[in-house]
Amino acid sequence: PPPPPPPPPPPPLLSPPPPPARSPVPDLSALMLGGCGRVFIDGGSNMGEAVGAFADGRFFSCAMQAPPRNHRAAWASMGRGEKEASMGPLREPRSFCVRSFEAAPSLLPPLRDEEASLRARGFDVRFVDGAL
Repeated sequence: PPPPPPPPPPPPLLSPPPPPARSPVPDLSALMLGGCGRVFIDGGSNMGEAVGAFADGRFFSCAMQAPPRNHRAAWASMGRGEKEASMGPLREPRSFCVRSFEAAPSLLPPLRDEEASLRARGFDVRFVDGAL
């Protein structure tokens, strides 16, 4: 008869180390804020809805129609022209550096596509892999 098979090797005394945890803190060098006079920060990209609305210039009308509690105290006493001047930069979204943070790795691939599309349209935008 054939010899019996060798016994299985003993289990290791120590388990292998777990893989390194993904850091929730973004690499701040990815922000690339040098030369940015204005910055729009989105604290949770999700599918890029807020960045898209901002790039399309929809934040100006939203700001103008928002209730006074959403603005600084002086807003209530400002005339329409002063309010429009105060919110005027929102009409020029390309004058902002846009930085949007997303902590869910599964959402990053479509955001990278959106980033490339917006950059091709002249926006300084970055979707940052990480959480605030």
